[in-house]
Amino acid sequence: MKMHVAGASLVVMVTTLCGAICAQTKSDQAPSGTVVDKQHAGSNEVQPAPEKIRITPDVVRASQQKLTEEGYKPGTPDGKMGPVTRAAIRKYQEHEGLKVTATLDESTLSHLGIGGGKIVATAPGDIGRGAKAAAHNVKEGHPIAAGKAMGQGFGRAGKAVGEGTKSGVKGAKHKVAPKKSDESTPPPPR
Repeated sequence: MKMHVAGASLVVMVTTLCGAICAQTKSDQAPSGTVVDKQHAGSNEVQPAPEKIRITPDVVRASQQKLTEEGYKPGTPDGKMGPVTRAAIRKYQEHEGLKVTATLDESTLSHLGIGGGKIVATAPGDIGRGAKAAAHNVKEGHPIAAGKAMGQGFGRAGKAVGEGTKSGVKGAKHKVAPKKSDESTPPPPR
């Protein structure tokens, strides 16, 4: 475990250093995968842009089926995000105390126990965008903003892994066979 963390840290540091050396963006232009956070005379600070989860028809269909099981009536599970499905998602989000977006975002998928792999898959990109933003900020002379960008990248990656794991665990508990009753279990030998 420690080697994985050390290896990941080394990769991020090398990526940041290479990005700082190789970055050839204009100072008034944000690198791809980042957004301008603050503008200064002649330079700007950037932060990593959040990556949206790629929602496939299979994820939509599974979400529709789960919403139906929960009693939210998303319509026919056809894998399409129509107005009836969006209304069901909105009601689900309101009932669960989630941010109401009427979309299948990270938090909603996690609560439904759907798409754990899709959520976790965004983590490496989050770290990469954080490193890219940090490299730009270092090049522009904004070391504090660089630290913030790296922190946001790692924070989003950590959240994605946590939410994806939670989603995977919630989804797996429905797939596990129920335990046999104690009556059918033979008594232990004496």
